[in-house]
Amino acid sequence: MKANRGGRLWDTLGFRALVLAVALFALGRLATGFVFEPHPSSVLWLPSGLSLAFLVCTQPREWPVLLLAIFVSEVTLLHFDGSGTPVWTAMLWGLANSLRALLGAALIRRFVGTSVQLSRSWEVGGLLLFGGLVSPLPSATLGALGNVLWRGPESFGSHWVAWWVSDGLGTLLIAPLLLTWTSAAFHPKRFHRLAELGAILAATALGTHLLFNHTEPVGIRAALLYASFPFVLWGALRLGPLGAASTSAVVAVLAHWHTHLGRGPFGAMTALPHQKLFTLQIFLAFLGLTALMLAAMASERRRTEQLQQLLVEAGTVLAASMNVRETFPRVARLLVPRACTGFALWVVGESGLLERVAQAGWSAARESRVRGQVPPLPTTSRRWSTAEGTVVLAPLRLRGSVQGALVLMSDERACWAGSANLRLAEDLAHRCGMALESARLYTEAQQAIAARNEFIAVAAHELRTPLTALTLRMRALDGLLHRERASEEARAKVRAASRQLVRMGQLVERLLDVGRITSGRLELQRERVDVSELVEQVVESFSEEATRAGSELRVEARAGLTVWWDRGRIEQAFANLLANALKFGAGHPIEIHLSGEGPWVRIAVTDHGIGIDPEALERIFERFERAVSSRRYGGLGLGLFLTRQIAESHGGTVHVESHPGEGATFMLQLPVGQQPEAEPELGHPAAS
Repeated sequence: MKANRGGRLWDTLGFRALVLAVALFALGRLATGFVFEPHPSSVLWLPSGLSLAFLVCTQPREWPVLLLAIFVSEVTLLHFDGSGTPVWTAMLWGLANSLRALLGAALIRRFVGTSVQLSRSWEVGGLLLFGGLVSPLPSATLGALGNVLWRGPESFGSHWVAWWVSDGLGTLLIAPLLLTWTSAAFHPKRFHRLAELGAILAATALGTHLLFNHTEPVGIRAALLYASFPFVLWGALRLGPLGAASTSAVVAVLAHWHTHLGRGPFGAMTALPHQKLFTLQIFLAFLGLTALMLAAMASERRRTEQLQQLLVEAGTVLAASMNVRETFPRVARLLVPRACTGFALWVVGESGLLERVAQAGWSAARESRVRGQVPPLPTTSRRWSTAEGTVVLAPLRLRGSVQGALVLMSDERACWAGSANLRLAEDLAHRCGMALESARLYTEAQQAIAARNEFIAVAAHELRTPLTALTLRMRALDGLLHRERASEEARAKVRAASRQLVRMGQLVERLLDVGRITSGRLELQRERVDVSELVEQVVESFSEEATRAGSELRVEARAGLTVWWDRGRIEQAFANLLANALKFGAGHPIEIHLSGEGPWVRIAVTDHGIGIDPEALERIFERFERAVSSRRYGGLGLGLFLTRQIAESHGGTVHVESHPGEGATFMLQLPVGQQPEAEPELGHPAAS
């Protein structure tokens, strides 16, 4: 409750204006300690950095009240400093300092961005140019003019330079500290970050104290001031802009203190006090800017790495599923708030209308920024800024035409980050377009497969009816020829035709099995099976074909192996292996080896034919695949596919070992299986 009350109090413009005025007054009192004759102005005007940072972090609509607070604070400070400054001079100087803050903040927000955290090199450059060099121009001019009108005809140029340097150095020393601390987020779970910062600042303070705590540094001691660089660079590389600004501030405070007391390399110089401090300010400005630039470059590199990692994660999400309705929203949630504050993706639907398929961080206010931009679909990527933030729009291309649009939004303006944001949006749009293309190709492939399977099923069913009738007629014809005692030549031709009909029937059944497997309707009817008997029966059925192929079938089978299999399916799988061996190993012996070990039974079929290329050893088990030309050996390329499906449905495997020209060995390995619970053991007597 107290935190909420404090937050509401800080949101009050009047309260923030009061805080700004009090802080400016306190810093102004501190800065008056750096006033040395003959110049009436401070060598280091600290309020310049505070007022600039405060305005940069505030919405422009609140600037009039804050500028009034700056003016009142400056005039009040001059009234109480005891210098006897006339009221009109104090008001002129108050106006000068207000104009300085207004000009610097307006230029930075216009040309650098609305959220300046000094984490980019061009933000550091913008602070130096607009905050340190340009914004003190009106204040130096009015300040020197007021001093001349008050004190008489003195050197306008020397007062102008002193005022300009004082405001610029104060900005470069104070503004980075405030900008980095106001944007820093210390989560309770990241306490180690704050602890590390404390350790770095303590080490920096101790080192700076040892370096500047010498009354008369000579020789190598006079050059030890450069040993403060490692501390500042340490903070910059470890903690980024926050570390760079904080360590620079610690060095500045201790260096000013020792120099003011006449110690250290600058305090021991043979020069006037204001010249000593001026020289120190130049050193500290270069030290701070070097650290900030290094920290910004390191932050930019880390940001680039994070964006690359983000793109990798987005690609992983897009590749995880072909359902873009699922993956696109996941990508949106991945990007917000890591890369943007608002994300939306539009795609042309099947109806031809543009529909938003993914969004994150979206609202009516953010949607209003792209009103009139989408639709229509963009043809090129572009970026624009509004009063509320920036928008990046990239087209989503599919098959050479624009089929969608991707939008990234930020509630802050970062003027020089446009190219990086455009590249990010274009890369994301390209990846989303590829995902959409893959999804559509996958859908088309699935539709084509479904149409093919439907055609195969319909064709197989349509072929089965005439084949069945034709097979019955051929059997009747064979019986008639036998009764009429027709010639052996005529009966041989009828038997040959019958074998071809059987072969055609097997092909049709294979096509039907492919349909059953694809639709998940391949069911097993387990029964007790004597494996040696099954092997002998299948081998016997191939004896005539083996004789025609000139191949001897050699069987080595272990007797007594009883299992629970779908007998018909295993006969089909073994027959496929044996048929392949006779086809590709014709003229050579075929060896069948049956063995059992523990809960497994292995049936191996070895031929000594043409062999198989290594690249085709796995491919031949796929649907409609073959290792040789279909013109020479024929077939649909389904036998081994069905064999693998049957083996895997039993919980087993099938694999092949082969080398080109050395034959092949196909091994069917199956578990013994268990008796079905619905069928008692007495109902399945062992085969005799």
